[in-house]
Amino acid sequence: MNTSIPLPLKARKGGPLRAACALLGTLALWIFLATALSGAAAAQELTDEISVVLSNGQSIAGMTDGSISTYVSLSGGSTVTLTGAEEITGLYIMWNKIPGQWGYTADGVSYIAGDKGFLHEYVALEEPAFQVVLTLPDGGGEITDLYAFSAGELPDWVQVWEEPLEQADILLFSTHSDDEQLFFAGLLPYYAVQVGAAMQVVYMTQHWDTVTRPHEQLNGLWTVGIRNYPIISSFPDDARSLGSTSESRETVLARAQSVYDEEEWILFQVQQLRRFQPQVVVGHDLDGEYRHGAHILNSDALIQALELSADPSYDPGSAQEYGLWDVPKTYFHLYSENQVVLDYDTPLDSLGGLTAFEVSKLGYACHDSQQWTWFTDWMDVDRAADIATYSPCLFGLYRSTVGADSEGDDLLEHITLYADQLAAKEAEAQRQAEVEEALHLAEEEALQKSLAKARAQVATEQARRQTAWLGAAAVLAAVILLILAYCRFVRRRRGKE
Repeated sequence: MNTSIPLPLKARKGGPLRAACALLGTLALWIFLATALSGAAAAQELTDEISVVLSNGQSIAGMTDGSISTYVSLSGGSTVTLTGAEEITGLYIMWNKIPGQWGYTADGVSYIAGDKGFLHEYVALEEPAFQVVLTLPDGGGEITDLYAFSAGELPDWVQVWEEPLEQADILLFSTHSDDEQLFFAGLLPYYAVQVGAAMQVVYMTQHWDTVTRPHEQLNGLWTVGIRNYPIISSFPDDARSLGSTSESRETVLARAQSVYDEEEWILFQVQQLRRFQPQVVVGHDLDGEYRHGAHILNSDALIQALELSADPSYDPGSAQEYGLWDVPKTYFHLYSENQVVLDYDTPLDSLGGLTAFEVSKLGYACHDSQQWTWFTDWMDVDRAADIATYSPCLFGLYRSTVGADSEGDDLLEHITLYADQLAAKEAEAQRQAEVEEALHLAEEEALQKSLAKARAQVATEQARRQTAWLGAAAVLAAVILLILAYCRFVRRRRGKE
């Protein structure tokens, strides 16, 4: 899995570059990326050099300007034809809405794409082609940006997403797009890139009522090193669930419960717990950080989901599909008991010399539509440890089936990563195979020795018998000779008489 940290955004001729991302990231990451990509031929972006024609004759400007704020709407069955003098080997499409399954032809051969449901989708062509024709599904589609590439190493800003994990070492329940970069700043780059843990992000709300936030969400995740596509619920981001620090937790939670059906949230979370079988779950502050009702509802529902995910009578369908699951460790942000303080301020080679907090700042900078909020000033510090209110470094162990933490600086204490478990199983299987092979060889050697001994014994017995027969034959011959001699003697004596 590619866990290098990419340039946050793509600078295109005629298109805007997110100034915040570029200012924070480009210079700091350039040398790291150049080193990471050295030795491999770079793919060339062909979009500006090829012909792009829409079947309805409309302008392509909205999908070639490099802006996530603009897009081109196409009706069902519409086509986009790309023709170039150089062979196309891949397409990178940023959809405005996930279109579902769609088709394309490459030099006349038909293929299907879109089956994974990615908003940002890279399609590696089966064979290079000079002409590629995209055909929109019956429901149509909206293309935000479209890029074509030649053969070679893709630039890191091209998001080649992997499907959600089978099993997660750490499962993060983020309420909104950008919470994962704010209140959990440092968590994703540190554990996913530095530690190599299998990280799965689940969002409790979706932002499909906006144009840019779904793109910002993926751009931010990709920037901090997440490669497995996130899970995004169908619950809308509803501002009516907001609260304030002047209100009690109970008041704000009740408001959120009037906006959302908490039972549906619990069911959704149980299904995710059973599906991903996380070793560690991370959730929001029980008080919702700054008393955001959806944050509080998220953690309140999670407390109940933790118990129900191991209950066979709850949602039998997901129990049958995924099995039951009892989460080994659960942490809540700012939880006051069994606290751990995480270090996100040490520069790391795996992050190109940046700290985990600095990388999360790059991730948050990709949320361009949110830069007006107070979170931007809140993040505008040099070190994560300098954030006193709602510190992203502070968590508490709420629930554990593997014992209490003793070190207080690692969410994975007493946990063996799934990858290490698999490696250990494979090593044990290899060791067992070698033992069995050695036993087989030893048995084979012992068998050969037994056979050799048996053959020697047979040969000895045969030799003994042969010697005995020879001895007996000699005695018999001597007896016969004596008899013959006696007979001659008798005949001679009678002849004299």
